[in-house]
Parts: sequence; C-alpha cells; structure tokens
Amino acid sequence: MAEQGQPANYPLRQQSAEGQFSVRGLPPRVHLDRVYMNGLHTLLPFWITNDTAHELVVELETTGALKVQEQNANWSAVGAAQREAYVDVAPAVADGEVTMACSATIQREYSEVFNQLGGIASVRLAAHETAELVLLFVVDAADADGGDGQRYEYETFRGHVQVRAGADTYVVTLRASACRTVLEMDPPTSRIYVDDCVTGRTYERVLRVRNASAIGLDWTMTVVETTDSASLSSLQLLDSDMQPLSGGHLGARSDTQVLVRYTAQAAGEFLCRFLVENSNDPANARYWVFRARASQRQKPRRVELLSDADISFGDCTSGVWYSRDIRFKNVSDTAVVMRFRVEGNTAGLTMKSAVRADGTDPGASDVPALAEALTSRRASLADDGGSEGLAATDDIASEGGSAELSSRATAADDGAAGGSGAGGEAGRRLAARGRAVHGHKAALFDELLIKAGAVRTMTLALMGNPISGASVSAGQFARQSFTLFCEASTATGAQPTPTPTPPGMAAERSAERLSVPCTANMCTPFVRVTPALLEFGSVDVGTLKSLWLRVENLAQVEATVQCKLDSKVITCTRVPITIAPLQSASVRVDIYPRRINARYRKQIIVRNMHNRHNDNVVEVRSIHVDRRRVAYHNLFYHTLVPNNEQNFVDFGAVPLNTRSLRRVNLHNVCRCPLSIEVAADAADAGAFAAYVRVRLRDSAGRLTDAARHVARRLPLLERQAAMHSNIERFKERTAGEAEARPPGSPSPPRRARAALALASGDDRLALPPDMFIDKSIERGHVCLSPFVRTRHKSTLPPSLAYLDVAPAASNAAGSTSDYKHVVRIREHRDADSHPAGALLLTLPRAEAGATPDTGGDDEAVAGVIGRAEQILDEIIDRLDMVPQTLFASPEAEDAYVRRQVDLHKYIDLLEESGYLRPARRVRLAALGTEPIIVMLRPAGAADRAGQRFDGNLYFRLVDRPGDLATYADKAHGTAFGSTDQLPVRRFLVQASLLHSELEIGQKSINVGNMQVDEPSHKYLVVQNRSETPLMYAIRKTGSIASGDIRFADNRYGVVRGFDSRKVGFVFTPSLNGVYNEQISIANVLNAHGSKRAALKAVVRRPTKFYIQSLHLDFGEVEAGRRPSGDAQVLAIKNMTAKARRLVVRPQAAGGGDAGATLEARFPADVAAQAARLVDRETEEKIEALEQKLKIAVRKNRAEKVDKYRAKLGKLRSGGEQAAAQAAQAQVRRLADDRQLEVELAAGGEASIAVVVEASAGGRSGSALRGALVVHEAKDTDNVKVVELTARLKGQERSSRQTGS
Repeated sequence: MAEQGQPANYPLRQQSAEGQFSVRGLPPRVHLDRVYMNGLHTLLPFWITNDTAHELVVELETTGALKVQEQNANWSAVGAAQREAYVDVAPAVADGEVTMACSATIQREYSEVFNQLGGIASVRLAAHETAELVLLFVVDAADADGGDGQRYEYETFRGHVQVRAGADTYVVTLRASACRTVLEMDPPTSRIYVDDCVTGRTYERVLRVRNASAIGLDWTMTVVETTDSASLSSLQLLDSDMQPLSGGHLGARSDTQVLVRYTAQAAGEFLCRFLVENSNDPANARYWVFRARASQRQKPRRVELLSDADISFGDCTSGVWYSRDIRFKNVSDTAVVMRFRVEGNTAGLTMKSAVRADGTDPGASDVPALAEALTSRRASLADDGGSEGLAATDDIASEGGSAELSSRATAADDGAAGGSGAGGEAGRRLAARGRAVHGHKAALFDELLIKAGAVRTMTLALMGNPISGASVSAGQFARQSFTLFCEASTATGAQPTPTPTPPGMAAERSAERLSVPCTANMCTPFVRVTPALLEFGSVDVGTLKSLWLRVENLAQVEATVQCKLDSKVITCTRVPITIAPLQSASVRVDIYPRRINARYRKQIIVRNMHNRHNDNVVEVRSIHVDRRRVAYHNLFYHTLVPNNEQNFVDFGAVPLNTRSLRRVNLHNVCRCPLSIEVAADAADAGAFAAYVRVRLRDSAGRLTDAARHVARRLPLLERQAAMHSNIERFKERTAGEAEARPPGSPSPPRRARAALALASGDDRLALPPDMFIDKSIERGHVCLSPFVRTRHKSTLPPSLAYLDVAPAASNAAGSTSDYKHVVRIREHRDADSHPAGALLLTLPRAEAGATPDTGGDDEAVAGVIGRAEQILDEIIDRLDMVPQTLFASPEAEDAYVRRQVDLHKYIDLLEESGYLRPARRVRLAALGTEPIIVMLRPAGAADRAGQRFDGNLYFRLVDRPGDLATYADKAHGTAFGSTDQLPVRRFLVQASLLHSELEIGQKSINVGNMQVDEPSHKYLVVQNRSETPLMYAIRKTGSIASGDIRFADNRYGVVRGFDSRKVGFVFTPSLNGVYNEQISIANVLNAHGSKRAALKAVVRRPTKFYIQSLHLDFGEVEAGRRPSGDAQVLAIKNMTAKARRLVVRPQAAGGGDAGATLEARFPADVAAQAARLVDRETEEKIEALEQKLKIAVRKNRAEKVDKYRAKLGKLRSGGEQAAAQAAQAQVRRLADDRQLEVELAAGGEASIAVVVEASAGGRSGSALRGALVVHEAKDTDNVKVVELTARLKGQERSSRQTGS
C-alpha cells in the first residue's frame, strides 16, 4: 500500500547498502524516456526514508544536468489524481534498468521560474521519517552521446545521483533519451495566396502540418491578426473529415492535412495571419498567412507563372549568394510590363535580380558570377524583430515594409514572339544594359517587358548579411519569409482600342498581380579559435618549432576560414579551410627564427570568410636565441623572397604531379665574392630541386660555353615543340580559310597566308609579347634564332614592316658585302617607332650554301639568353596552380588555358636546353645577387590531397670574406679562424597539396553508320571530380582522320570544382571505311590524369543516284507478248554535283507458279507518259487535300487549315519543279531497244514510264516477278535492282473481254 502523498504506481523501493535508509521511486538504474529537448526541466519525484531509530543526515551528490530540490512549487501544485498518472513505469529489463516516462501534459503547466531555483546538498531525517524530494533534469545538446540533430532523432544523456549517509551509500545511474520536437509546414513558405478569386465563389487550398521529429507533439492554431474581422467567417479550416480544426496531436514523423476553404464575400483584399504553436516547445512557433484578392467578375489573365508557385531557398549561409529562376509567359495579345516589389521579413537580406537574354539557365557554380553582374540594393525595411517568430507585420503591405527591385533594362525574348508596332517601341524605351559573364547575359531592370506570347526568365538572388555574435540566434537557423509581388500591366502604346468601363472596375483593370511566396533558412557561421595566445618560448635560430590552433565551428552550417599574417619567420596554411557544422579543425603554426630577437610579437588573423565580424586574432610570442651561430649567415648574405628578407618560401596550393617554380634571391652584403653550396632535402625523393641560371659571361667578360650551347639548343627545341600559341592556332586558321575558299580556287602559299594573317591583325595567330615568334612565320621571314638568315627590310611586304628588319651600319672600310641583319622584336606593331626595350639581335651574313656561325657573336647569344630570362619571369609570375574561373568571354578562357599549357612546356624547354642547371655551388659577386630557382613537383596519389609538403634547402658558406673576420671574431667572442666553419643554414620549403582529377562522361562515342560528308554533332562531357578548378586541353592525333573532327569552341577551358562541361564537336568524314579515332582530353595540372575517348563510325560510300521506289507492282496483267497492265513510274535522282549517265535495262527474274515470266518494256514516249502519270497522281492528291481544307475551314480548325495549305503549296510547287527537271533530263533508247540511257544534270531528276509483258502458260492468279537494273554507264559493279511484281489474269475472262 502506498504511503501518504506517494503515487500507488511506485512499487520501487530499494534499501541502501547497509540498510540505514531506503529510496522509493528512484531505482539504481533508470531510463528516463520521452524527454523533450526544449530547454525546460523535467521533474521526477522520489522519497527517502530513515530506517533507523536515530536522526540521520543524508548527503546528495549529482552529476551532469541533475539537481535535487526539497520543495518545488510546481510539484506541490499537482493534485493527487494527476500524481497517480504522472509517471509511467515499465517493467525492468534483464539488466535491471527500469524505464520511466513523465507526463508531458502536466509538465506544460509548470512555471520554469521555480525550476530555476538552486538545489540542496543534504537533508536531515528524524527517526523513521520520510522526506519527499524532486529530481530535476534539463537536457543540453552539448552533453549528448549520439543521435542526429539534423534529423531530430533521440539523443542520449547520462548522469548520476549518489545518496550517502556516512559510509552507507546508494548510487543511481540515470540514462535519458531526449528528442527535439520540430513543427514544419508545407508549403515551406507558409503562405497561401488567391490572387484571382471572384466574389461569391469558393476556393480551397491545402496546408499540411508535419512533425519532423522522432517524438510526438501537440500543436494549436490561432488567429493573431486579420484585416477584416467580419469576413473571418468566410475562411474555414477543416480536417480530413471536414470538421473544424484548431490543433491536435501528431505522432512521430507524421503529418495532418488542413483544408483551407475561402468564400469571397466582397471585392478587395483580405488578409489573415495564423500562429501555429508547438505545445511541447514554446520556441518552435510558426506563422502562416492567408491572403486573397477578390473582384466582381473573372478577368482574363495576361501573364502566367510557369515556374513553382512557392520558392524555397533552403538552408542558406550568410555572405553567400543563392538564386532561383522565375519564368513568366505572356498569354495576352499585347505586350505587358512587369513590375516587382518585395514585402515581408527581409531584414538583413540583400537582394539582386536579373533577366537573362540567352534563355539558358546558369548552373549552381555560376551564381557568384551572376551575382557580380546584377544590381544590388539592400532591402530597407522597417525592423520588425528580425525573425518570423515575432508577430510582426511582415505580410501587410506598407510604405516601410516594401522593397523595390530597382534598375531598368530589357533583353531578348526566350521564345518566338511579336513585338512590332507600339509594343516594340515600348521595348526600345526600356534599353538593355548587360555584360557577358560565362556566356550568360544579365540585364539590370525594374520593368520587364514581355512581348505577346513570349516567355521570360527572371533570376532572383539573395544573400544574408551576417548578424552579431551577441544575437540570440547566432549560429542558429532563422527562418525568413517574404513575398515577391509581380504586377503586370499593358505596355505604354500597346493597349488595344479602349472600351467603356464601369467606374468601379477601372482600378481592377489597371494591373494584374501575381504573388510568389519565398522563404529562406538563414544561418550566420561563427567560429572560435583557441588558444588566443601562442607562446613558443625560447626558439633557437635555424630551428623549426610548431604549435597548433584549434578552430571550432559553432554554427549549424559550414564555415570557411583563412589565416592571414605578415611575417618572415611564421608560416601556416593560407588555403581556405572548410569546417563542417559543429566540428573543429586544427591549423599548424610553424616558427623558424632567422635572427636574435628577445621580444618577438606577431598576430595571426583567422578570417571567417562569410562573417567578417567574427574574425579572430591570435597573438604569437617567442624569444629568439642563437646557440649554434646560425644567425651569422646574415652577416654575409641575405635570402630574399622575392624582395623581402625571409628564411622560407611558401608555394601555396600546388596540385599533385605538376610543377611550380619560385625564385629565391641570394644577396651578397659583402664587398668581396662568396661561394655557397646548395643542397635540397625532402621526404619525397625528387619532389623538389634547386636550379641556377646559366651564366652568360665568365669573370673575364667572355661568353661561356654553356651560354653558347643554350643559344644553339633553345631555339631548336622551341621550333620542334607544339606550342598552342602559334602552331595549333595557325593550323586551325588555315583549315578555316580552306573551308571558306570557293570550290576550285587555288590555295595561297604558306608564306602568303602567314603574311595575310599578320597584316589583318588576327589575334589567334598573334603571339604573346614575351614568347618566341610563330615558327611558320619564322621559317619564311624572321626569327629570334641567330641561325636562320633574314631578308632585307626593303624586300619584305609592307604588311610586315612592323618587324623592323633593317641592315646594320657598314664597316669602317665602307664595304657592304659583310653587312649584318638587325632583328628587332617589339611589343607593338609600330614600324615608325623604336622602343628602348626592343630586343636587338645582330646576325652575320652567311655565305651561300653555308650554315651561319654565330658562336662568336656576343649580341646574338645575349639575345637568346635574354629571351629565356623573359620566359622564366613569365613562368614564375603567371603560371597558375589554381586556375581562375572568371573570364570575359569564351575566347579569353581559351587563350588563358593555351597560355598555361605553353608555360608548362617552356619549363621543359628551359631545363632540357641547359638554361636551368642543378644548383650545387653558387658564386656571388661582391654586393651582387644571384637567383636560385626552386622547382616543386610533388608526386603521389589522390589520398595525399590536403596534406602539407615540407622540404628544406641547406646553404653552406664555403669560403669566408676576409674583411669580416675581425668583426666576426669580436662578435663571437672567440677566435674565428679559417678552419672554424659556420653551421649549415636551413631554408624551409612549404606547400599545400591539392588533387586535380579529370573524368569523361563517355569513353566510347559510336556514331554508327553514316555517309561521306555527312555531318554528325556529338559532344564530350568533361567532369571535374575535385574541388580545385580543372584546366583541360582536348587534343587530336594529327592523322588524316582527325581532320574530320572539328571543335567549335571550348576545346581549351576551365571547369569549376565538382562541375562538368559539355564540349560539342562536329564529325564530318571525308573518306569511307571504319573510323576508330582517339581524342585525348589532357589534365593540364596533372599529366597522369589524362583520358582518352574513342570515336567510332562506319562510313559508307555516298550514293550517286537515288531511286524513289525499289518495288513496282503492276496488279493484274494478261498473258501474251504485248505490254499489258497499268504503267508505273520509275523516278531517278542524281545525288551528286555533276552530270551522270545511267543505263536502265530489264533483267529476267524467277517465273511464277506455272513458269510464266515478267519482263519490263518501255513505251515509245517514255518521258511524256511518265509526266502524265505523275501529273495525274498529283492532281488526285491535290483534290483530296482541297476537300480536307474546305472541311477544316468550315469547322474553324486554324491549325489544320495552315497544315493543309502548306501541303497544297508544296505539291503544286513540286509538280512544277519536277516538270522543269524532267525537261532537263535526256532519255535515249539504245540499239537493242530494250535499254534506256538517261543523262541527268547535277541534282537532276527523271521519271520513266515502265510497262510489263507476261509470258503465256501461267494459270490464273499466279504471281509473276521481274526486275530492272539501273547502273552508271561506266560502272557496272554498283547496280541497283528494282523488283517488278504482278498477278496473271485468267485466260477465259481475258478472251470474253476481248470478244466483247
């Protein structure tokens, strides 16, 4: 029996270990089930009884989110009947755990103020006294052991309660299963608009209320605001049983339907706002709005909305652009103008809008580029609380609660439309202003003109502005709803003739409105960086020390951070880091001191890329000491990168299996030469190396043999290399000129084509200013190479005068037989000016038939070395490891990728020619500077992506300047003799490794059967499977068959991360046979990741003539040796561009059932009879179509009328063309009178009448067969056989017909 005040359903009484006290209502293992994660406390009562005869002090200790209260006003207010049903206890399981669940209905009546009071640590009990206590439990998501917060599943929380009286203890282990309840609505915009309703009619819409969590919830719906209380009765909310609905219970993952029924009572607008509350979580409340616009009568629509009626932007991150497309169609017969405005909760949102003129939808990756091309205007709305959880007037139009999408423009229509007359004039007044971004044209607008029948697409983009970190919703999703109102009116000057209108209807006819509800779940990313102070302590010069930063993402969306610092001794990754929601990432910070500093201070700024208000500053402190005398290297030379003194070089992001170059300058600060040994060391052998440039002159001022070797080797290698900047473009240009030349015209010489291209200023053939000249021009005109003779300037055409090839001054003796050619290569094609920076090569004149010897020409060798230096500078400055993705036009993208491919090839040329040589010992002149080229090429598989590359360059000072010996001895404090060497200096080389992966959508493209010169349009799908932008280059094999594959554009391009691109091409075979051509798709940044696609086709020989029907049926024929039956027409057409002579002759075929045969004969007037047959058939078809046309006109079927008229016109014109072509064809009989010779002009046609003769001896009804053979007069192998069939007519019937 239950004790007084204790529920009867508590048969849970346990004694302590020594029996001094007992606990009722709280077993040793408790599973508290169905706990709501709503920030409110859950109350669980229990009782402690003193089982001794003396007073007892019981101490209480709790862990986790648990506390114990002796008096709780909420529990004291619960009645006896409610206490009996408050706790639901399930039987204990095998491990002794008892499941308990507290009533959520009773807990909703609690006041959280009393639950916030503090707990007790002990209770004093008299002999045999029982004390009532309350265990309070509140859940915190940070203490969860598991579960999925995004899917709102159950999460587990744990805690302990220890009851102790002296040495006697009783321990309770509590496990709670809690879940967050989430109430959602469909449509997600929570708005229902009826814009075209008519008074007196009833309209129904469906709204769904859904429980998205794994625990049940209770909900209620109440009216909070309306514009007309009297009309509130016209709006009904019904459940599936057509009963009034105001709330209810929803089980786990369930939903219910709410039928919204509205009967318009009066013309005008009606608005009503409802509040849908989650009874189990007060913070989870949703508003939804019903809005109607009624008129007295139904009006025809001008504009239809083709896209979704509700727009949801989904989960959005502040600082990132998101876009959705809205499509409109003008269904009226006049042009209309659309005007837009936004109303609702748009606080903190920046909106942009655009109309695309090309009618194509941009991909998700084009949203940033599109946003740059749009006009921006911040929605200046009245601050209504910032979130939809407040009862703000975000759906009531007001002057302070609307935002206009302002700017003006128009663009071309997506579909075919009218637009002449007044509507076209209105369109011209709305002038378009747009710029091309990735092939899309965006126009700024506030009035959108749509011609009659046209379809237009508007892109609406929004970006959330970051909120303050002190905000309550910081890092949490905040739902914002607004409405895009689209008003359509007739364009000025395009209205039809006005008709009398009642005064009350004038306002209704002025504009037509479309309402598009929009919603977005916006979240601002917040990060926390720990520790805020990095204390490195004492760090020796030349010693690497590392510490770690922890960056935590506190928000429910991804956060992107980037470290920014300006230091010569501190390095960390500069690559943006993406951190998953509620996760963390570690950043390594390295310090490498280069000189003594007793108080080194620096700051690292960790930037939140999407919330700059949340930038974190980390202070770095260290003490730099030099115990090994490494800092003494700075007394002799400095390391400059590029002009700043530092002891490391950071390559940044470098893709695997590609090469990147950096320059490190060694500057001698002494007044005497230095020698330094250089060695490279890395964990990966061959991952990076150090190079030095070839020396042009030795210490005596003479040209070095290495420079002469480079001067000979480099131009030859460059001439042999397939550079995209010249050779491929030249081939493409000449191929295009060949297509454009009229047939039969001779091809211009190669030199003339090159001169013409240069004279016309074609940029596709023009070279970059810092590259070698095109080889096709070089071989015919001039070159940088000192080994090819050039002609006198006077012999060059005027179009090439800008090359400035002029003879040098004659020698002192006045002889001109030994003159030299001066070749000037300029930045601009200006033949009248001589820039000071022009490269001057003086080439000696060679004897006839002899190879010029330039080994002793200093200026020629210096010119080649100078050009190599320019190429090296461009490689270092312009070779991109992370390609750019924004281009002004497709041509600019193509040129950019080709340039990058060339720069990669030039690295090989500089290394192979010997211009770049491995650095072993570097000689520094007094106060001179010598660059060291560090080449990094990390190798490895894709799993190395994201790792950090660390390498070292070691510098050892070989000899020591004598003028600094005294200073060094004094500074060191000891004897510094010649045998005392400084330690090796360590120079850090760092990089962040990336992975570039290319895939193609189809590795085999099978065109199938086709004919010669038949074009086939296909495409390749280039896929980027990595987050790094991908540069691709499509190459062909260079065979004769590869010339039949033509790429229009995008042959070289950039694909954004995790994106794809379709590259179209046209295959037009020029030869017959089996094609199996390989197309190579190269990854510019990863040579090992290239792919191949096979193009397969079977090309047939083209048909020279065409026969309309290869089977002629003559019906019933009579037996005998005279032509019988109806004549048939054999139509032949010449399919080639030149005249053809064909032979038509009969061929005996297998007989019928009784041995009868069928043989073809030709009437005397073959062509005339055929023309009469064709005319008769055409007239019959025309008569039948005219009858159908009369029926369609009578039934007012406009589409069929147009179709029949088009067919009639084609038949009538076709008959005339056939007669004209038949007149051009010549048909002659050959000597045996059984064969015909037909001469057809180019593309000509001929119609031949054919009759048949059936031999006697067959029985009635037997099938007869024969054949006609058609072939060219000189080609009897390529024949076409026309089958002739007939049925033999009965003999008796034939004789009766003859006698009659």
